[in-house]
Amino acid sequence: MQKPRMRERRVVCAANRLHDGRLLIGARHWDELMVAQSEMLRGRYTGRQIVEAQQGFIDQWGNFLSRAEAWMVASAADQILRRGPGFDGPELFSENLY
Repeated sequence: MQKPRMRERRVVCAANRLHDGRLLIGARHWDELMVAQSEMLRGRYTGRQIVEAQQGFIDQWGNFLSRAEAWMVASAADQILRRGPGFDGPELFSENLY
C-alpha cells in the first residue's frame, strides 16, 4: 500500500449531521463517543432530531461527506478494505474501512 499523499482527500471518521449543520463524530456511527455527544445535546435537540441526523463521514479537513460522497473519496484514496453483501458501494459504511 502506498503512503498517502499529504493533499489527498481521505475519510477519517463517521459523522452524523444534525439539521442545523452541527456534527456528531465517532470511529463508527453511534459508537460510545457519538452517543455521549448526543447526550450532551439533550435539551437543545429532540431525540427525533438526533436519530434523524444524516449519516455520513468527515474528511481530514472536517468537511461532511454523505455516504455516497464518502464512498467516492475512500475509493479514490484506496481506503476500501472490505466489501460484502450490503456494503459494496455506492455508499460507504464503517465496515468498509476497518
